[in-house]
Amino acid sequence: MTHRGHRVLFPILLFAAFPLVAQTADDRVSQLEKRLDALTQEVAQIRQEIDKLKGAPAPDDLTKIDVAQPTPQPAAAPSLTDVQTVNNVVNPSASKVFNPDTSVIGNFLGKAGADNPYDPRSPFKLDEAEVSFQAFVDPYMKGNFFLSVSPEGIDVEEGYAQFVTLPWDLTAKAGKFKAMFGKANTWHTHLRPWADQPLVIHNFFTDEQFHGDGLSVSKALPNSFAFVEATGEVYSGDVGGMFVRQHPSDVAWNTHLKAFKDVTESSNIELGTSWARGTIGDGHSAFGGFDVTYRWKPLQQGLYRGLIARLEGIANKRDDFDRRLRGAYASLDYQLGQRWFTGVRLDTADETPSLAAVAAGTRDRGLSATLTFWPSEFSQIRGQLRRTKYGDVKTANELLLQLQFAIGAHGAHAF
Repeated sequence: MTHRGHRVLFPILLFAAFPLVAQTADDRVSQLEKRLDALTQEVAQIRQEIDKLKGAPAPDDLTKIDVAQPTPQPAAAPSLTDVQTVNNVVNPSASKVFNPDTSVIGNFLGKAGADNPYDPRSPFKLDEAEVSFQAFVDPYMKGNFFLSVSPEGIDVEEGYAQFVTLPWDLTAKAGKFKAMFGKANTWHTHLRPWADQPLVIHNFFTDEQFHGDGLSVSKALPNSFAFVEATGEVYSGDVGGMFVRQHPSDVAWNTHLKAFKDVTESSNIELGTSWARGTIGDGHSAFGGFDVTYRWKPLQQGLYRGLIARLEGIANKRDDFDRRLRGAYASLDYQLGQRWFTGVRLDTADETPSLAAVAAGTRDRGLSATLTFWPSEFSQIRGQLRRTKYGDVKTANELLLQLQFAIGAHGAHAF
């Protein structure tokens, strides 16, 4: 056969043998698939038996079969050069049980001007040092203690347990605390925008304010219009100058309702009303009040500009006095710059029988202007020029100088 014949015969033979080769390959693939199915079924059966021995439910299909994990190797023994970092569990309430927030705030006052027999003050005096301790007792309760240290001694200004996780979104206080009556009555000394108290607070509640031992419960009332909160409080029947317990079961009551709403992006308004009642003499004494607070803080200049306007009025009806007593104050405070503030305040208040400087029912009037400088958030220097007219008997012109300074961590007060 010639070489050309071989070249023609080879393709013919290859074409004739291709079906045999293809058939052989298909058979091998089919066999491998059958073998793989058999192995898969065996693995599934073995896994089911293992799960039965362990008491676990058997998987429905192979997709639930876990990939076998490598056997862990024993860890090497630590050497002296190894350093171990201990990460404590983050639990703020537990961390402060033995390390509460502690602070001391000093209030140093100076005075210049004519003698004022109805509100005597020394030329210079460390009027008060407030020492506070605040921490969570447990996840359900927070403890707050505020001690007032003055030349007259040490007094527990406030000391109460605050319950923050009660059902129905309730909060409560138990202990000694300032009553939720109006606005100025609730402030500590370092929160006031003035060096003194408004006349209505001084005459009706004394400079110690309306406070006592008791229970307080507050509840936010959900609605779509504004933030509304109602507070009910009950106190021991003796509240200095306001109520006098005549029987062991006598108590004093106080209620407060406030509503807060944003007017614009830069301003808001808060409205409040209060009512308190307790025994005095052979009858009762009742206090009613209202308060309005307007705040303006521009978004772009909030660090340098701001304004707060306040108006608060109180009326007192006593069964041991045949006249209804009234008092009020109005104030305007404006932020001049990042650390400068100024303000004015108008006062008017009747004098109560137990605290009368001149005569019960006599009306006192006052006018004050303030200028405050904040060197930092921990200190402030304030000058207050005030003119007070006590009835028709005495007019006192005074300049009060105040320096407040704080050390330590002091928790935020109610807004």
